[in-house]
Amino acid sequence: MKDEEILRDLSKEIIVDMDNWQKDNPGATFLEIEEKSRELVSKLEVALVEKVALEREEEGWKDAKEGERPTCPNCKAPLISRGKRLRNLQGARGREIKLKRTYGICPNCGTGLFPP
Repeated sequence: MKDEEILRDLSKEIIVDMDNWQKDNPGATFLEIEEKSRELVSKLEVALVEKVALEREEEGWKDAKEGERPTCPNCKAPLISRGKRLRNLQGARGREIKLKRTYGICPNCGTGLFPP
């Protein structure tokens, strides 16, 4: 429920920001309006991506049995969890997406990665 409130508040903030921008830019072209709206909506997009991705990763796989853990893309060995780490990704319009995800190491070749 808290996530939904955050998304609602962000949506309201975007509408207020767009209204204020419109007042400050009464002669804006259609293209400028489109660009500003995309810039503002990208904030909501980042929040939605973070929310959904974090919900999917909520439990992680550190306690999963060997056959249920993600495997190394190189040698196909089951990964060993090294705990949750912050992963920074780039979203739309260059906005940063921060995800706390389980990081794994291959016991055979030493490859470290955030599995899909």
